Amino acid sequence: MEITIYRGNKEIGGTLIEIKASDSRILIDAGYPLFLNKKPIPDDVIKKPYSELLALGVLPDIKGLYFWDKKGFDGVIISHAHIDHYGLLKYINLDIPIYMSKGTETLINISQKFLLYERFEINTKYFDMYREFRISSFKIMPYLMDHSAFDAAAFETSCRDKTVIYTGDFRGHGRKSVCLEKFIRNAKKNADVLAIEGTMSSRQEEKVLTEQELEEWLVTKIGNSQKPVLFQSSGQNIDRLVTFYRASLRLNRTFVLDVYTANVLYELRNLGNNRLPYPSKDYNNIKVFYPYSLTDKIFKEIGKEYAKRFSSYHISKKELKRIQNKIFMICRPSMKRDIENLELKGGIFFYSLWSGYRDNDYQRNFEEALKRLGFQYEVLHTSGHATIGTIRKVISLLNPKKVIPIHTMEPNSFINISEKVELKEDGVSFRI
Repeated sequence: MEITIYRGNKEIGGTLIEIKASDSRILIDAGYPLFLNKKPIPDDVIKKPYSELLALGVLPDIKGLYFWDKKGFDGVIISHAHIDHYGLLKYINLDIPIYMSKGTETLINISQKFLLYERFEINTKYFDMYREFRISSFKIMPYLMDHSAFDAAAFETSCRDKTVIYTGDFRGHGRKSVCLEKFIRNAKKNADVLAIEGTMSSRQEEKVLTEQELEEWLVTKIGNSQKPVLFQSSGQNIDRLVTFYRASLRLNRTFVLDVYTANVLYELRNLGNNRLPYPSKDYNNIKVFYPYSLTDKIFKEIGKEYAKRFSSYHISKKELKRIQNKIFMICRPSMKRDIENLELKGGIFFYSLWSGYRDNDYQRNFEEALKRLGFQYEVLHTSGHATIGTIRKVISLLNPKKVIPIHTMEPNSFINISEKVELKEDGVSFRI
């Protein structure tokens, strides 16, 4: 078996892993990079023609993968719906099947429908968690993992007597921590390779709380306060949305979603096999707010059905003003004018994203507007990635023959974790 990690040996995001055995060839993840020349990648790079992206290294030079080449892969497997793991799919040869879970496809589709990312066509096939499937001579077992992306998967890939385990992005302190235990219990022991993410290896001093601890902190912090509560988080970080929702229930507050986040929860709930809260008669404390610019875009570009499906749960500006001291409401910089028009004042604003996202004018202007309205600023976040302690646990209990750090800025830090660690170079193949 031959393995090539095209990107991720020395950086977070943009993951691409090729596994080849005899006449079979697969790619695990096809991620758009978060960094270029060791700096955050500029927003406009993604708009460049593919020839420039190849020259820049945004597109690794992988023969037989892209639409301008003859098909050379039997399949591409996507671990989860974060763009640094699927963002290069638009360039994949349409004759190559793309394997993903239905939850991952749902999140990719809704990002495209709401024009967050460019729309593209792919040749989709589905896998189910804990159900082995085959691609050519490979057997692949997907495991549901605890991560900030819904339906994130790890993969155990085998061919003949060789096995490679790829953790994907994972953690052990979310609302699905039981999934990590199930993965450790059932994944193959003494596998030939464990490729394990190490995002937190460069942030070891960062305080990591569980989602339950975040919920308790929220309830204590807000208490009996008679002030509006706003929070900013990813509309696709389902664990975090559940944390805020559960806190709102305990505080007897109306949980207000914008129409985009309402659609995310609606689409995921309709997959079945989950009990996610969403705007419906079964969750009468959830209401849907229609921000002006987003609603205008829905009716003009996206499709009015994505707004009308929540008409029974709509909360008007007039009603929001009236009950503002009992709301628990999601917000984002694009809602700045809406919040100013609502005349929400003197409340608490919880920021629940990676702090690095605050370093832009758009976010700063939003936070300054909230400050002018008298909002108190609080940071309430925990990582979607594994702590060093959790990484040690996985390595110890799976006991692989080789440990390959991936999705990390500090691969050298793994040398102190296990004597089985081997550091690799991007694009350099190795055999097992």
